[in-house]
Amino acid sequence: MTLELHVWGPAFGLPSIDAECLATVTYFAQTLSAADYLLVQSSPSAVPSHHLPALYNPSTATWTSGFDPIVSYLSTLQPPSYHHHDVTTLPPRVHADSQAYKALLTSSAAPLLALSLYVSSANYSETTRPAYSTILPFPLPWAEPLAVRAAMAARAAHLGMSSLDTDAEMERLEKEEREREAAGWVQIPKALRKAVGQNTGVKGQLSPEMKRRIKLEGLAAEVFDVFGEIDFLDEEEGQEEDKEGERRIKVSLETKCLAFAYLALMLLPEVPRPWLKEVLQRKYAGLCEFVVEYRRKTFPDSGKVLPWADKESDPAVSASDSALSVVARFVRAVVDDIPTLGREWSRWWALRQRRVAEETSTETQLVARRSVGESERSLLLAGVGLTLLAVNVVGLGIYWYRYRGLLGAPLQTWHRPLVGLGSFGAAGAMFAGLV
Repeated sequence: MTLELHVWGPAFGLPSIDAECLATVTYFAQTLSAADYLLVQSSPSAVPSHHLPALYNPSTATWTSGFDPIVSYLSTLQPPSYHHHDVTTLPPRVHADSQAYKALLTSSAAPLLALSLYVSSANYSETTRPAYSTILPFPLPWAEPLAVRAAMAARAAHLGMSSLDTDAEMERLEKEEREREAAGWVQIPKALRKAVGQNTGVKGQLSPEMKRRIKLEGLAAEVFDVFGEIDFLDEEEGQEEDKEGERRIKVSLETKCLAFAYLALMLLPEVPRPWLKEVLQRKYAGLCEFVVEYRRKTFPDSGKVLPWADKESDPAVSASDSALSVVARFVRAVVDDIPTLGREWSRWWALRQRRVAEETSTETQLVARRSVGESERSLLLAGVGLTLLAVNVVGLGIYWYRYRGLLGAPLQTWHRPLVGLGSFGAAGAMFAGLV
C-alpha cells in the first residue's frame, strides 16, 4: 500500500509553502518509510475536499484532509508502515500540553504568518506570489493565489493590521475620493497636496510595517514568549527540570512538527519587510536554533530524499495536472469570484464532489480516477456554458441599449456641478459679487 499525500509545492528551501502541509511532510518524514507514501504537488482545487494537506489511500479510495485528521488516521495503520508510538502512550500531562500548544499555534501563530507573507503588500508581491507562480501550472497563478491571500487576510483580520495591505488601503482611499468628488466637495489637486503638507514629513516616508512596528512586535512576543518555554530539541517526550531548576516543557512529535512549520516559514523566506524574522533573530535565539537543527535533521542536504511523485509516470499527478484538469480548475476559480452566483456554484460543486467521493469509496482506484476525470470534463462544459450565457446576456443588453433605446437615448451626458464662491454660504456669495 502506497499512500498519496497531496500538498502545496516547495518554496523558500522548504518542502511546502503552506504551514499545515509542511508540518505533515515533516511528520511523514519521521514516521513513515519513503516506500510507503508519495508526495503529490497539488492545490486545493485538485482534491475533493478542497483543502490541503489531503491524504489519499488507494486501497480504500478514501480522502483525509487536515494535519490533525491525517495524524489520527496514521495511528490506525499497523507497523512497519507507521513506526511511531500511539498518542495514548504519552504521559497525560504531555498530551494535554501538546494539545494546548497546537491550539495556540493555530489561533495565534497562523495569523502572524498571514500578516508577514500575505497581508503585507510588499512581502506578498515580491516574495509570496512569485513563489506560487512557480508552484502552480498556468493559468492557475492568476486565480488561486488571490483566493489564498483573501483567506489569510480574513484569518488575521481580528488583529487590526489591515493597513499593511497597501493595495486595499489605496483602493479604499480612491473610492472615498471618488465619492467626495461625486458629492461636489472641493478637492485639493493632487499636484498641490505635498505643498500643503499631505504625505510629507517623517511619518509620510515610513512603511506601514514601520508605523505599526511596536504593535507587531507585541503580537509576536505574545506568541514567542510562550513557545520559548518548550524544549523542542529534546528527543524524549516528558517533563523534567533543567540545570537551573526551571521546568522545561516537553511536547509530542506532531506538536514539534507543527511548530517547526510555522517558525520556519517565519524565519527562512527572504522578504523585503522582515519584521517577524528580525523579532525572532533578535530576541528568540532558541527558537531559531530549533528551526535550523530540526530542518537539518529532518531534511538533510545529502541523504534521505523525499518521495515526490513523477509527473510523467504517476497517474495521480498526470490526472490532476492534465490540460483539461487545469483549465477546469481555472474555470471553477473564475466562477467562484462571481457575486452571488459564485457562492451558489461553490456550494453545489462541494456537495457534488462529496457525493462522488462517497460513491467511489468502495470502488477501485482506476474507477475513482475515471470519476474524477469525468467530473472535471462536466465542470469544464458547465463553466464554458455559463461563460457563453453571460456573454450572450451582455451582448443582448448592449444591443437593446444602443439600438432599441430601452434605457433612453443612446448617448448619456452627465455634467459635473460647478463649484464657485457662492457655494460657501453668505460670505462666499458676498465675495462672488465682487468677482
